[in-house]
Amino acid sequence: MKKKLAIFDLDGTVVDAYDSIYKTINYISEKLNYKKFEYEVVKRAIGKGDLQLVKTLFKDKYKIAHSLYRENYLYFLENNVKVIDGVVDFFIELKKRNIKIAGATNRAKFSLEKLLKITKLEKYFDLVLCADDVSKPKPNPEIILKIINYFKFEKEEVFFIGDMDIDYETGKNAEVDTYIVLTGSSKKEDFEKYDSPLIFDNMKEIEKFLIENKLI
Repeated sequence: MKKKLAIFDLDGTVVDAYDSIYKTINYISEKLNYKKFEYEVVKRAIGKGDLQLVKTLFKDKYKIAHSLYRENYLYFLENNVKVIDGVVDFFIELKKRNIKIAGATNRAKFSLEKLLKITKLEKYFDLVLCADDVSKPKPNPEIILKIINYFKFEKEEVFFIGDMDIDYETGKNAEVDTYIVLTGSSKKEDFEKYDSPLIFDNMKEIEKFLIENKLI
């Protein structure tokens, strides 16, 4: 069945904002007299929202760390985010084919608007929902189901693209076709626990797959 709605995770899938988060975390580390975190440690902890991120890294000091994160992140976001290769071309192709584009992110609303403005991606999205728009974050399927309900499409007319295991679980929990792109924090081996997930190295490969299989 031809697809009518493409839903994308944002961080690691559409945008690379790891530097902005890493720099914010180490600013907090300095303020709280923590040892500086390694880049990969921070990168692997991203994806479940900023509160869970600071809980993972700062343990019992997470409340003050979260406050510092919210106070300082937008400053570090300004010059430390970029659109991942192939994303804009894919978005343009989807628009040509009259396919709606939505975003589903565990990122909080306080940084979402600035992220979309800096990257100039806001013009492509028909809808973006974030952690503030749902009662339960990914991998709960609520965010995907709310987007589908907004557009009034059937699940068979939808696909979801993400970069992490929680994205795969979200898509499967929502019962929509789900594709994984390895441009974020997860590695191929992170998906070995699942039954034959469709995994691609980059967005161009997903675009090619969808066109060749007449899904778009």
